[in-house]
Amino acid sequence: MDCIANFDRAADHYEALGATQAALAGALAGWIAPSERHGAAIEFGAGTGMLTRHLLPWDGAYLATDAAPRMAALGRVRAPGATWAQRYASDTTCLRMMDWVFACNLLQWLEEPEGVLRAWRAIMAPGGHLAGVILLRGTLEELQALLPESSPVPWRTESEWRAMLNRTGFRLERAEVREQVVIYPTALDFLRTIHAMGLAPKPAVGPGRLRSVLREYDRSFASGRGVRATWRGWLARAVAV
Repeated sequence: MDCIANFDRAADHYEALGATQAALAGALAGWIAPSERHGAAIEFGAGTGMLTRHLLPWDGAYLATDAAPRMAALGRVRAPGATWAQRYASDTTCLRMMDWVFACNLLQWLEEPEGVLRAWRAIMAPGGHLAGVILLRGTLEELQALLPESSPVPWRTESEWRAMLNRTGFRLERAEVREQVVIYPTALDFLRTIHAMGLAPKPAVGPGRLRSVLREYDRSFASGRGVRATWRGWLARAVAV
């Protein structure tokens, strides 16, 4: 899946539709005490600055990056207190040793997250901190139940991510799963929303099959005045060892 192109197209309205992502970013920022907000920091996958704005002002150099050029451009406007650059999550060239690495709603989209974590560990001295949010297996579970081949990524469990952090040189300090059920007016509204956010299901589904899935979604996952969709985020803070 061309995640970067999808998120680039979604940049202008991502924040308006991403209430769950914004809530997770705010919760993670609450784990970083004001007295800790200093030193050399880099944020990968910063998008338009949802987490960045929570963490500023920062005492020291704060580099916010995103691989999608439109995301980075909007972030530069919305969080001008950071230094912004277009950069892939795996690109750690010309980076000095970091005291903090942040990544909010990024790692689950990467094809080789373990290799990226190793690259991040290589630019951190022992005692440096990694903090992020990862979407877990169970996210959009309603759609997965009806259209299992549509998953944009191989969703992983909390235990899989814990093991990956251990293998790549990090010791988990704090972790918490936060689940949010969002109500959309109809299944079609839900699908349009995730498309607009850059989360288009893959592979493309034919119109007949899609209509059938939407009807079944409306029947099976009705909740109150609409239909439900589950988002499951893992907040994690780890130290480089």
